[in-house]
Amino acid sequence: MAAARRSGRRRGAAVVAVLAAALVGPLLGSAPASADTDKTGVRPVTAQTAPVVPGQSAWLSVVWTGDRSVTEWSTTVKAPAGVTVSYPTTRGGSDTSLYGSDTLVSGTRDFTAFRVRVPYTQQSSFPVTLTSTYVDNCGDNGQCKNNGGGNDGKERRYTLTSTVTVPVVPATGPAFTQDTTSVTVKAGSNAFAPLAFTAGQADLADVTVRAGALPPGLKVGYPGDGTVSRPAGGTGIIGRTTDQVGLRFDATALAKGTYTVPLTISYTAAAPRTAPGTVTLVVQ
Repeated sequence: MAAARRSGRRRGAAVVAVLAAALVGPLLGSAPASADTDKTGVRPVTAQTAPVVPGQSAWLSVVWTGDRSVTEWSTTVKAPAGVTVSYPTTRGGSDTSLYGSDTLVSGTRDFTAFRVRVPYTQQSSFPVTLTSTYVDNCGDNGQCKNNGGGNDGKERRYTLTSTVTVPVVPATGPAFTQDTTSVTVKAGSNAFAPLAFTAGQADLADVTVRAGALPPGLKVGYPGDGTVSRPAGGTGIIGRTTDQVGLRFDATALAKGTYTVPLTISYTAAAPRTAPGTVTLVVQ
């Protein structure tokens, strides 16, 4: 039975290692960490995380390894002023643990995940400080817990402080993409239709969409009888995510055919901006 448990543990550890490698990729190296007195050999493997761009919200990860198993893993992250850090909600949102569990199995790799929100003013790479606590059980058989590392029969709880670099690179590509370019409605209809937009690498705030000069006979309305439409999920769109705005196309006085409806898309990135767009309205 013990051999079976060790085999299962190795298979689970292999899956964690593959996931960690896929997430962090070539960003593994020797990361600086504070000196500690434990004999676990626990240390970060990640020297720098995946890159972010100014204005981006992104999940990042740091990979860890150790010479023997430790448990009750907890990590908190401190970033420079202006950079916001948040954690997975699975632990209540006050810290992060490991992907597989709160145990780092000896001789394997696992990772902690945390989210950063980088302001547009952050143009250069920055360090984050990770404070990790864990319990040393002195090996898989718990010899330390049972017999004592110093013959005192106690577990050993340690704190490790590590510094990892978060690279900041310039954003590439458009600020957003209009995914919905055509809407089909029935003649005589008067209903809302969704228009999808996807943000680029960085977050967009204060996103609004309104129609411009309309073809004769067409009327356009907005949610809440407003003058613009906003994303369904809030006032902005997080980088690399998609949200929808709703426009009500009143085609009751519109003949069947194809019409071009001009749009004005407004948003705030590093500064407020406005971009033109169009949507093709097909009345059947």
